[in-house]
Amino acid sequence: MALKGRVTDGAKILSAEDETRLSDRLALYEQRTKHQMVVATTPSLNGARVDNFGTCLGLRWGIGRKEQGDGIVILIAPNEREMRIATGTGMESILTDDEALEVVKQMTPHFKNLDYAGGLSMGIDAIAAQTGDSK
Repeated sequence: MALKGRVTDGAKILSAEDETRLSDRLALYEQRTKHQMVVATTPSLNGARVDNFGTCLGLRWGIGRKEQGDGIVILIAPNEREMRIATGTGMESILTDDEALEVVKQMTPHFKNLDYAGGLSMGIDAIAAQTGDSK
């Protein structure tokens, strides 16, 4: 899967308007914190574990500043009903695995109702607040 910007919707679950709105929010987050966060959706994990898939995307795409390791990838695989928030090593102390899991739990009801944009928006805001951008 190729990086197409701050939102790469390989699963085609977002409208163009939603993609633009989410991309704008992610750009503002990066401007305010210098951390980089992207959203990726995929039609299939191709047998890979969701945690490995998200981490590999972040590394392959070079998300975050290399020296700080401050990238975040929100990965959604709707067909497998899997999602993951993958963080670079520099983010692990300010967005722990437990905190990322809590954000996932908050996003899940939106996704169950097929409100992917709403869930992502809420998740991005929750992660941003946790990592230094309170809006």
